[in-house]
Amino acid sequence: MRKKKYLTLIYIAINILIIAIIGLLDPHLKDIGWAFYRLKPLWVIFTALCMVLFWIMDALIIKYLLAAICGSIGFKESMIVALVGQYYNAVTPFASGGQPVQIYYMAKFGIPAGYSSSVLIIKFLMYQIVLSIFCIPAFLFKSGFLLSYSWIVFLISLIGFIINAGAVFLIYSLSTNHTLIKKMVFGVLNFLHRIKLIKDKQKFESRLEKVTVDFHRSICLVRGNVRDICVIAIMTALQLIFYFSITYFIYRAFELKGDEWWNMVFIQTFLYLAVCYFPTPGAAGASEGGFYLFFSWFFPENLIFVSMVIWRFMTYYFNILAGGLVIVSHGLKRLTRSDG
Repeated sequence: MRKKKYLTLIYIAINILIIAIIGLLDPHLKDIGWAFYRLKPLWVIFTALCMVLFWIMDALIIKYLLAAICGSIGFKESMIVALVGQYYNAVTPFASGGQPVQIYYMAKFGIPAGYSSSVLIIKFLMYQIVLSIFCIPAFLFKSGFLLSYSWIVFLISLIGFIINAGAVFLIYSLSTNHTLIKKMVFGVLNFLHRIKLIKDKQKFESRLEKVTVDFHRSICLVRGNVRDICVIAIMTALQLIFYFSITYFIYRAFELKGDEWWNMVFIQTFLYLAVCYFPTPGAAGASEGGFYLFFSWFFPENLIFVSMVIWRFMTYYFNILAGGLVIVSHGLKRLTRSDG
């Protein structure tokens, strides 16, 4: 546990160091005080509100999917699961730590692992599908702009889109093939048994059998329900719109005008595609550099660094702060109950 805490602190320190280096290389660093003074508080509040609404939609999607599959939990519990996931996604490479911890927390709220893993995979699948749909108008309307600005940036975004679409196809293919999933799960179990990490193989076989059956059943329940799929897609679209709108509100916070909201949303889609598969926690390095590459067209040179810092805080450090507070408070409540 202590090792994980140290790793988290190291990841955060690396992110801060990257921002500091970019700031030191910026010739307009001397104007940073003036830039912050220029900010309009109301628009900054809107940026924070967008992130809060992003979390709320995340919690509502989890709650809705659980209700559709196996029985709902309260909104408070759904919000805890959502924020814990955001925290661990932010501090682990490839955002890989969120889902296992969310499964653990849902088990504490009485949701079996087969159902909770199904909820998270359906949620991830719908997120990727809706993101791919967002990319289509972005490429249609903004490809020319991106190519004229930098063909390398366009190529990186295109590769991100191909990976994203490929992940959708792969996950859907696996999720609908119960036999293949069972073979994969039991293949991993056999390997762990051979290398002596698991001793009681039969005990784990019975558990995994139930998990894979629950998983396949819940996938089939949602797959045949057009209404639920549409509702989840709409909620996911709103979630992405809130997230992609943050840069526009930062733009308005500096009293900048001339560029439309939808332009910012499309360019933010390209940035997300370009950095989302970067292996560092929080896509450190790629996110900051990507913001400079994608948005230097919209923000003046003397405001681009401060804009990036605010954007990074809202989309990354705000997640860590909120998720960390939830983890600590939830842990303290459990300790209090056990002492009582």
